[in-house]
Amino acid sequence: MCDVARAFFGDVNVNETGLYEAPCDRPLHVISEVTPPIVAAKARKGSRRGFSETTTHVNTSVFAVAKKGEHNLVKQIDEQVALHDIRRVLKRQLYVVLSAATDISFPWGSLTGVRPTQIALDALQRMDEEKATEELEGYWRLTSQKARLAVRTALAEEKILDKIHEHESMLYVGLPFCPSRCLYCSFITQDATRQKNALESYVNAVIRESEGVFDGTFQGKIRAVYYGGGTPTSLPADLFRRYLEEVLQHVPFAENVEKTMEAGRPDTIDREKLLIAKAFGFHKLCINPQTMQDETLRRIGRHHTVEQTILAFHLARSMGFMDINMDLIAGLPGEDSDTFLDSLERVIALGPESITLHALAIKRGSFLDRMFDDRATLLPDPALIEAVEVAHERLRQEGYRPYYLYRQKNCRSGLENTGFTRGGHASLYNVAMMSDRVPVIGLGSGASSKVIHEQKALRVHNPKDIKLYVDRVEEQILKKKTLLANA
Repeated sequence: MCDVARAFFGDVNVNETGLYEAPCDRPLHVISEVTPPIVAAKARKGSRRGFSETTTHVNTSVFAVAKKGEHNLVKQIDEQVALHDIRRVLKRQLYVVLSAATDISFPWGSLTGVRPTQIALDALQRMDEEKATEELEGYWRLTSQKARLAVRTALAEEKILDKIHEHESMLYVGLPFCPSRCLYCSFITQDATRQKNALESYVNAVIRESEGVFDGTFQGKIRAVYYGGGTPTSLPADLFRRYLEEVLQHVPFAENVEKTMEAGRPDTIDREKLLIAKAFGFHKLCINPQTMQDETLRRIGRHHTVEQTILAFHLARSMGFMDINMDLIAGLPGEDSDTFLDSLERVIALGPESITLHALAIKRGSFLDRMFDDRATLLPDPALIEAVEVAHERLRQEGYRPYYLYRQKNCRSGLENTGFTRGGHASLYNVAMMSDRVPVIGLGSGASSKVIHEQKALRVHNPKDIKLYVDRVEEQILKKKTLLANA
């Protein structure tokens, strides 16, 4: 519920009496009650199971507090709900009463989680597409555009997940080095040009981790591998080759394995590295400009130009890469709707197989977090919301369709990240990684691994600190093998 309150007010704190407080221009008092009371652990267990025969009464009210202390009721909601729905319903009720009291509405309504398509899928299992869309709008308070997007994307995700067989997993290999750190990045990334001595020891650690995890005891096959970061192509060519060859030689791949290389920074792409990637079977390539405006690129700390993005794309095409994704971010500092949509048109003109639209997230620990200390930055901006809808429509006109979707905390206007594709080039890894239905093995600093046990995702996280990761790689191998034994 704190996530809902933070969307409206920013920081939420607990006072000395145990009550939650948040800054608000208008004094409000909110009461949420569950009758009979349910302990949090029981509610969480019911939520994970997704089924319960027990019902309970849930009530949320918001009062406007007058100067003399009188409490005037603004909005009240009463529902009798199943135990496994309590957490969702409490958040929904809180959103509805706060929206009524503040006159603020977010595009995704009461949904604050990472995967709103899961709510859409739950609805689709009970009703047809039209009724599911209506439920998302009426009950969960999504806008009509987001309700339709959630339903369409949920259906696309299901078709993709059906391609993954039992005992198949995803593999992520992460490199926390970039040519420079972007303004919006909160990852523990290092400047590759200044960390040459650290690069080899890091690569050696990832090779050792792959060898230790895939030592013959691993049961199953890897259906998709994603080399991400950071920027893997920021490595020198000889070390880049080792990073691919000696990590992958231990991995038991499925016959039709999907291999994706994130070459997100165009200034790290050259013919030699593309030849290496191609030699090791990487057929999907990510070239991520984020914007096609040179002034913005300089502002956000990316040391490349629009022209370099275009040249990198054409180089990859000339070398036979026919499955390319490009990322754009809506809401970057200094950009308005026109500049964002101009960037989109310039990317569409290149003709990549996939385009991923991100909403700018103000992440803690990023340089951007220090710039945007005004909470209004995260409140709904009608112009930005409209620009994203126009972008979605342009992509549909060009034959692109949404195939995966996720949300992050502190995104501008409460918007989302959506992957669009055409011609059957959807990323299996992207969809599987965002679901809690497919095991993922993560190698490298900050990488997460998960297995699914009794409908619950169990996770192990590698240290984010590079030196700590390198020093403790043997410990991480043991943790992963223990995790995999529970799958």
